[in-house]
Amino acid sequence: MKPNLFQYATSELSQDAILCWLLSWSDNKHKVTDPILHELGRNFLDSLYQCANRTPPENYQSIEIYQQSGGIDIVCYVNGDTALVIEDKVGTKQHSNQLARYKATISKRGFSPDKIILVYLQTRDQSNYSEAAQHGYSVYRRRDLLKVLESSSGMAAQKENNIVADYSSHLRRIENNVQGFRTLSPKNWTWESWIGFYLELQNVFTDANWGYVPNQSGGFWGFWWQMQGDDKCRQYLQIEQAKFCFKIWVQDKGKRGALRNLWNRRILEECTRHGLKARRPNRFGNGTCMTVAILDQEYRIVNDRNELDFPRTIEILKRAESVLNHARSQGGASADS
Repeated sequence: MKPNLFQYATSELSQDAILCWLLSWSDNKHKVTDPILHELGRNFLDSLYQCANRTPPENYQSIEIYQQSGGIDIVCYVNGDTALVIEDKVGTKQHSNQLARYKATISKRGFSPDKIILVYLQTRDQSNYSEAAQHGYSVYRRRDLLKVLESSSGMAAQKENNIVADYSSHLRRIENNVQGFRTLSPKNWTWESWIGFYLELQNVFTDANWGYVPNQSGGFWGFWWQMQGDDKCRQYLQIEQAKFCFKIWVQDKGKRGALRNLWNRRILEECTRHGLKARRPNRFGNGTCMTVAILDQEYRIVNDRNELDFPRTIEILKRAESVLNHARSQGGASADS
């Protein structure tokens, strides 16, 4: 594989630079300088407008671009009357109330709300984008950028410009790796494969979240959902990569042991009724979140090519949901029930 600039330029600042560079080409004054890059720049800027459900102007007469202006990753002033704000992410998430602060910053610069476009651009993946939406940001994801870079104008630009070719190739490699769960044997999944699997699961289990969970053993990529119960005890399901767990959350230290035993018994009984094999953990924990039972069978079902059979895998996970729901129906969640 030939060297790719973005194997080394991996930071958000590096991505800021290429996004600004693409935006700068949209200015009409570059129509003659390089017609191919100009068209790609226009298409990129058009796509940002469209992502925010705004109609792009017919012409980009003037483009002014600023990096880290008021802490904002990218501010692009379009035709002197519109402020495009881009919060750029390469796998990290929003923090420190930054989205609200940047929105307030740009509002103080004299632009009316209908002339402010807020975009949250993520070229990796995250569990949900609810906070971005809450603050009025439109989410622009890797697949949106690839659609531009792999369009006819993007392919033409790739042929003549190594920067465009490398960036497109870099994003395509990430996307292919994330989609690798579809074709790789589960035993060969990478962390990107797990993310792709979890993203696909979220289309079925819409209350789910996922993320990296650090621990003393090195951590894992987890997926959790079906969080129910009360302030005394909550129950939920959690995938810890190859391990499938039935979990409880208990705040009161004095009740953890009794509740752990109660839910272990309930879950194991219901697994037997639902035709699932489960076992007690090798060692019970005593923290706020505790595993009370572990599925003692492979939940990722494969086909005759040793690739994931997603529908049959979902059947197993839905049976686990039924186990948890029937265990809850046995009575209260407290240790006294």
